[in-house]
Amino acid sequence: MLIPAIIKKNEILEAFKRYYYSDDMMYETGGLGNWLPNIQEETEDGRYQYAIVDSNDKLLGYFDYHVDWYTSCAHRFGLISFDRGNPIIGKDLFNEMNKLICDYKLHRIEWRMIGGNPVERSYDRFCNKFGGTKHVLKDVVKDRYGKYHDDIIYEIINKQQ
Repeated sequence: MLIPAIIKKNEILEAFKRYYYSDDMMYETGGLGNWLPNIQEETEDGRYQYAIVDSNDKLLGYFDYHVDWYTSCAHRFGLISFDRGNPIIGKDLFNEMNKLICDYKLHRIEWRMIGGNPVERSYDRFCNKFGGTKHVLKDVVKDRYGKYHDDIIYEIINKQQ
């Protein structure tokens, strides 16, 4: 279930710190730096920050994105799972993305990911379900082991609005 991130702010920040210097952080940031989300008491217009929790209020993940209501575009998505393989995370992400497309009828949804991220197949299926496009920029990010990863850009243009 998605709840406002501010409710679980301290827990989210502590969970993020556990991923410092890891490949998971590389998939989150798109580089080798570490990052903590700036979870605000009062977010700016169009910014959505969520904690993903289970029915027992256990923190499972963090999800945020921005909506530019003028251009009707959702972008700057961020997602990290603190409980790998938990189906609640995928279900909540799907429901929120579905809401952006079907309920809000946004014209454009776009997000990026680093190649090799385990969630890639799920993103591919979601993008295909809504007639989106996957663009692959080859060998953009180099990890600490010297291996290059692709930068993948997904876009869905909603033509049914």
